[in-house]
Amino acid sequence: MNPENVSQQLGGQSGGETEGHGYPSPESRWGRALLPAAILLATFLAYVDTLALGFVFDDHVLIVTNDSIRSWRYFPTYFTSHIWAFRYPHLLANYYRPLFLTWLRLCDVIFGLQRPWGWHLGSVLAHVAVTYLVYRLAVLLTKDRWVAGVAGLLFGLHPVHAEAVADITSIQEPLSTIFILGAVLAFARSRKVGDEKGIVPVADSTNPSGARPGSGNGLLAAALALTAAALLSKESGMVVPALIFCFAWIYEGSGGREVASGDGGAGLIGRTISALMASIPFWLVVLLYVPARIRALKGFAHVITPMPLSTVIFTIPSVLVFYLRLVFWPSGLSCYYDTPSVSSPGFATFFAPSLVLIALVAAVLIWYARAWKARRGDARAIAFATVLTVLTIVPVLNFRFLPEGELAHDRYVYLPSVGFVILTAMAVRALGRKFKIPTHGERRTKGENFDASRFGRLGWVLAVLFFAALGLITARQNIFWSDDLTLNYRAHEIAPRNVYATTSLAAAVAGRGMDGAAMALYQQALSVQPRFWRANVNLGYLEYGRGDYPEAVRYFAIACDADPTDGDQFLYLGMSLLRQGRFDEAEKAVRAGLLVRPEGKDYHLGLGMVLKAEGKLAEARQEFDAELAADPQDAQAGTLLDQVTLEIGAGAAKSGAGKP
Repeated sequence: MNPENVSQQLGGQSGGETEGHGYPSPESRWGRALLPAAILLATFLAYVDTLALGFVFDDHVLIVTNDSIRSWRYFPTYFTSHIWAFRYPHLLANYYRPLFLTWLRLCDVIFGLQRPWGWHLGSVLAHVAVTYLVYRLAVLLTKDRWVAGVAGLLFGLHPVHAEAVADITSIQEPLSTIFILGAVLAFARSRKVGDEKGIVPVADSTNPSGARPGSGNGLLAAALALTAAALLSKESGMVVPALIFCFAWIYEGSGGREVASGDGGAGLIGRTISALMASIPFWLVVLLYVPARIRALKGFAHVITPMPLSTVIFTIPSVLVFYLRLVFWPSGLSCYYDTPSVSSPGFATFFAPSLVLIALVAAVLIWYARAWKARRGDARAIAFATVLTVLTIVPVLNFRFLPEGELAHDRYVYLPSVGFVILTAMAVRALGRKFKIPTHGERRTKGENFDASRFGRLGWVLAVLFFAALGLITARQNIFWSDDLTLNYRAHEIAPRNVYATTSLAAAVAGRGMDGAAMALYQQALSVQPRFWRANVNLGYLEYGRGDYPEAVRYFAIACDADPTDGDQFLYLGMSLLRQGRFDEAEKAVRAGLLVRPEGKDYHLGLGMVLKAEGKLAEARQEFDAELAADPQDAQAGTLLDQVTLEIGAGAAKSGAGKP
């Protein structure tokens, strides 16, 4: 086959350095450099204001109070436990993310807690890197750099990504996405090098592969390594083998090589076998990962919110339509939403959203069918971008593995939005064709690339205004992450019935010294969900601080019964009981806390105080010794140890004086 004909069938372009009217061609050397550079600069500027932010939201627990990222001696534990194990060692969690913890450790080494701007800079640069990979993937699929530019800008500037970038601990989203997209791109290049047929690479018809013949094995090894990194960053990496299979099935035929539009390709069975063989090494990586995950989490996954399968199914349509609303009209963004589960189908909660989804699926199928008749390269791009969107959104639709009040988050659509922006950019190009906007290739072969020179001054102005507005909206959205009070006030405003939003606002208010307002908010949460752990345990802390120990005992008892995996609540329950003179109950409570968190700070101190009050001085001394062994600078433990030692000595002297 003539390479020039193949290039045309794949949508490739040749041509000079500039298009008409002096615009740089996207296929020129300058066009290839300036377009992605402009996209990445715009993305960085949209998030540069996050460098002035501090630690908020989960940062306080996972970063500020996380001793496991303060020293490299904890590094092996990153691979043998979940991310909350440092605080809740007995919690059955689903988050096995060693590379995420490694990232936090590196940031702590480089920036410490005194320079939060450095942590934010890492998140911004990671998002910029993902944006570049989105651009490269769009070039790979569409063969059109202007379409890729639109996709890159949409992804980089979309306000729905503010949570994934402005929230430091959400770095796991950009981090895992870097590895997932990198694996797909590396695999695509590995299948095109050393091809004796001379077929041009999918990525660029004017630059055959860019790699030396025979380097396909190296690229495949890189793709496998990136898959492993994706898995160790976030469990969404498990979609990589399925993506590889679909990519190979859509783009490759017999022997794993590109099938040009007019070649017919291999049969269905042969193509499926070829794609399956291509994906087997990636499934093997997953098989190596699964035992490590099971060993670390004490199971592959744990149900967090028990609900019938029917409820999961009835809830999916409303959540998917909610996500569609976020990506099409990103207003009212928040760290929490009111997205209740649907136990029985209703028109507004199930049937109407289902009709919307059916209409969307029908529209994509019609678009695909028409593209297959006119431009099969476009049809393949539509197919893979759709697969990418669907496969990556499915894992967050099993709501049993999510907390009840967190069925939807902005960050959940970070990876799925990659396919969405590519489809959107292609739809814009399709509309341009429909309304007869000329293309660069129409001067020769009715080609497929957008023509910057014919777009018109008004069109450029409108495009610049649109993306500038998108960037400004994103920058404004970042402001909500400036502090906990601002963030959670916004969340409570958007989701007043979400108990997580209410209690988070209460905690932020209490942090400003407004205990009365905080207690009212906690009570508001309890009116919605009386046994909600977070509200009960924090009310216990507030009542303890006020000296109302009977009320503290009441709230701590409910919290301990609702979720017995937190050691601190048992410690403070014991201290509250101690203040009431209920020594036996106090001892049982503190010992329960030690069982939950054996290395908890002040736990041995608290137990020693209870034992001292009970007159068990020898046991109390052992507990104070244990506390000082863990923290030699604990002045209170040292003072109490001295007191107990004196009392034991005095008792011994008194006993000795009474002997004949």
